[in-house]
Amino acid sequence: MHYLVIENKQLQELTYDIVGFFWDNGNEISIQEGYTGKNNNYQRIDFIVSLDNCCFSEPHILKTKQFIHFCKDGVYSNVIPFPYRIFEFKDLNKHTLAAFFSWSKRLNLFKSSRELKL
Repeated sequence: MHYLVIENKQLQELTYDIVGFFWDNGNEISIQEGYTGKNNNYQRIDFIVSLDNCCFSEPHILKTKQFIHFCKDGVYSNVIPFPYRIFEFKDLNKHTLAAFFSWSKRLNLFKSSRELKL
């Protein structure tokens, strides 16, 4: 899988924790400051990953690609046919991010298909 991580300067440490998690699970990662549908990597990207200090707000999501959005009240995705909170927490910080990563590893949610075949 190829994940495009939208860099958030205010949450830079958490951004790189997320990048490390996806990379360590055998995925391809690109990091950019922003994204538009006319982006050169558009065809290669499987998921867009973004972070925000605020609570989830539907108008701020992208509707053109699958996304994973980390925000103050949880982790959201549109893999299920509507922006759906796949993991809930009360604040986005290193501790809650570690809890999400642990949960994800137990369910093998973000393992690359190459790694699962080995």
